[in-house]
Order: sequence, then structure tokens, then C-alpha cells
Amino acid sequence: MFAKPNKNNKFKGHKLPRWSKESENPFNKIDSSYKKNEAKNIERANKVKDAMKFAWDSYKANAWGHDEWLPTREGNSDWLGGFGLSIVDSLDTLKIMGLQEELNDGKDWVKRLNHVRAGDKISVFEANIRYLGSYLAMYDLTGDEVYKNKAKEFGDILMHSFGSDPFPASFLGFLDHETRIPGWTGSCVILSEFGTMSLEFSRLSDITGDPKYKKKTDGIIQALMKMKPQLKGLYPVFISQDGKRFCNNQVSIGAMGDSYYEYLLKMWMYTDGREELYSKLFEEAADSIIEHLYKVSPGGNGYISTYEYGSTSKKQEHLTCFAGGMFALAAASGISSKDNKNKHYMEVGAEITRTCAQTYLESPSGLGAEIFVFEDNGKIRQSGPGTTTWYFLRPETVESIFILWRLTGDEKYQEWGWKIFEAIEKYCRLENGYAGLKDVNNIKDIHQDEVQQSFFMAETLKYIYLIFKDSNTIPLDKYVFNTEAHPFLINY
Repeated sequence: MFAKPNKNNKFKGHKLPRWSKESENPFNKIDSSYKKNEAKNIERANKVKDAMKFAWDSYKANAWGHDEWLPTREGNSDWLGGFGLSIVDSLDTLKIMGLQEELNDGKDWVKRLNHVRAGDKISVFEANIRYLGSYLAMYDLTGDEVYKNKAKEFGDILMHSFGSDPFPASFLGFLDHETRIPGWTGSCVILSEFGTMSLEFSRLSDITGDPKYKKKTDGIIQALMKMKPQLKGLYPVFISQDGKRFCNNQVSIGAMGDSYYEYLLKMWMYTDGREELYSKLFEEAADSIIEHLYKVSPGGNGYISTYEYGSTSKKQEHLTCFAGGMFALAAASGISSKDNKNKHYMEVGAEITRTCAQTYLESPSGLGAEIFVFEDNGKIRQSGPGTTTWYFLRPETVESIFILWRLTGDEKYQEWGWKIFEAIEKYCRLENGYAGLKDVNNIKDIHQDEVQQSFFMAETLKYIYLIFKDSNTIPLDKYVFNTEAHPFLINY
């Protein structure tokens, strides 16, 4: 199943797998299962498509041009520049689902959009993964120069977040180019933020022919490699902007750490193995995660804990649920030259995904909590001390379910995905849009939060839709998703 190094490569390292027959494709094991249940798959995909149209129409009718729609209080939010975040973030979902009229409206908005205007400083990380990521994906999906030009325009603005230090600032003014680092981090930058730019900036360099973008993110990796963390390959979440010191000792594969590790794998995949450094860094990190953070609960659930002050916790964040797909994708891509290690990555990925799905399937609402705890009696607890009971419309669990479905063809992943979608429809769909659930355990006195998250349309509904589409729809041997689920063409 797993790829072996290609001895004919002209570069040290190895490429992504190659195959002569589709049946040997490690990224696609669904064709026979999909065909067997094709009518049901089409019906389910269409229902997810209807949900996307409802979410889009609700936003368009009530908050067009604003970043997000707040259905429970019939308001809007412009927390990321007021550039119409929900429009831009949704474009490739609309394209993939064939919602052409809605896509045309979105493209018209983008063509007229002016990014250079006064306003509050906005998150460089969020702007990069959501705005720039969407423009790049839309260029890859359509070849339309409108999106390429917008990507370059936006990337040129984000370049101002870099100064003389190797790591960019956290916040940037799009008109005055002034930067800021939040005080609550001890004036340090966050690993998952500056460590999640390499994929977007590399793709931008490749489509424009200008190496300046990639040069900046190469500098980030080079600076990190000079630092020596306590746990090999695993960096504390707060680091000084000059790259000379760690500002705390917390290691997380969830909040503030997650997508740095995701991008080590995806940069290696995006470059078809040419960037051997990323495979080395990923293996170091993955092996350390398994050694230090991966636990098996008394109930037999594999999970990834956090590490701080020399000890680990007995809880996991929903954000960390992406790691199931990450480990499985690493295995299928043959990132290690050791077949046994790739096999172990697949086992870990499948187990994390099972655990995350279980938090949904066992909760009264059918939705998983933001933070859950593993009890000594073997149960997963989603209420009480140490937990956060909200479901924020997050995508990480369905992301991993989608990846495991594509890589195994096991129909249980489709059933898990469908049950999650049904729960979203039952408890998060309102008359005027979608909103998260404040307590996944309480279905007698239901309270939603106030936000129809842009990532709900960009990620959650996209991944659920893809669970019920054939393997020719965004094939994993041709595309790599950024951390906002925007698909980029792999640069073979």
C-alpha cells in the first residue's frame, strides 16, 4: 500500500507514489464502494449542496459584503477586514458543488473588491489561509486570471507583515502597513500562525514566477531549525519574533500549534518530495507526537493530549481532530522510507479519527464538544471540569473522516459523516442560517451561539459533500488542501 523511495530520483529523498493502474492508487480506495451505493451517495451529496445554498442565501439576504452573518441576533461581523469574508471563503465550495449562479455573484464581488483601505489591523494568519488561500484555489480550479491577480495583490499586502525578523507580525494594517503583536502572548508570535504560510506563499511564487513570497516562508523554517525545543520536532506555541527564544513551554497539536505540523506534510506533498527538508521535519514531529503526546485511554481511545510543564493532560481539543487525517495522509503518501512506520501512521490516524467521531456519535445532540476529557473509567466526558461543551460548526472531524474514506474505502466513514450532517441540520439550522450549539449535551433547552462561521461553508460543508462524491472530485493525488480546505494543485 505504501510508497517506497524511487532510486531513480535525481534528488535525495523520494517522490509521491506513482502507479500504473488506478487500483494501485493509494489516495483512492473508494471507487467500488462508491459505485455500489451511487444513488444514495448522489442523494446525500445533493442534500449537503442544498444546505450550502441555504447558508449562502441566508448570508446574501442579510449580511452581503460583511465578513459573517450572525443569525441569532440578526446582525453581522467585520472581524477580518470587512472584505466579505464569507463570500471569498466560500468560492471554491460553490465551484465544487456546481452552484454557478452563486459563484457568479461571488466573482463579481471579488472583481470589485478593494483590499487597500483603512480599518483595524487584522490577523495575518486568518487573512492568509482564508482570503489568499481562496484566491489561489480558485485560480487552480478555474485558471481565471481574476483570481491570480487578486492573489498577487493580497500576497503583496501580506508581505508587509515581515520586517527584519524571520517571523511575521501577528496583525497588519492593510492601508498603513503598521504591524502589531498581541500583549497576551508576552509580545511573542504564535507557532500555528507564522508556521502556516508556507503553502500559500509557495503556491503564489509558483503561479506568479516571483520567488520573493516563498523566500520569506523559507526563512521561517530556517529560523525554526536553529532553535532546539525540549521535545524533538515539537515547538512551544509562543516564540520570540526574532527566533532567539521560546516564550513558554506549552506544546499543542490543537490551538496555536496545529497547522504548523499539518503544513510540514503538505509542503512535502505539494512539492512532490522535492522539498526533502519538510519530510524530515514532519517525521521528527510525528514520531515525537506519538512518543510524547499520543495516548490510549482506559476505554481504548487513541487521542493527542497537550504538553506543559513537563506533563500531559487527559483531554483533547476538537481542533486536534485534523491529525487523524494528517497521519493517514502521511502514510498513504509514503512520507517515510520505512514501510512499518507508514503503517503505524495509518493506524494512529484511523484511531484518532475514530475517537473524534465517537465524541459526536455518543453525545445527546450527535455533535462533538470543543474540548473533551478521558476518564479513568474508560468513558469520554464532554461536560464538567476541563471540558468546553460548545460545537462551533468546526470541520476537523469531518475533514479526517473524508480523508480516511478516500484512503480506505471503508463505508463506516460515510455513515459517520452522514450522522454528523444530520445532527448539524437538526440542531444548528435555523430559519435564517446556521449557528453553533452552546452545549452538545443539552437537547432539552437548546441554545445556539450567534455566528454562521465562514469556515462552515469553506470547510465543514465542503468536506461532508466530498464524502459523498466520486473520486474524480478533488482527487487527493492531484490536490492538497490548505488548512482552510482550499485545494491547491500539487506541483508535480
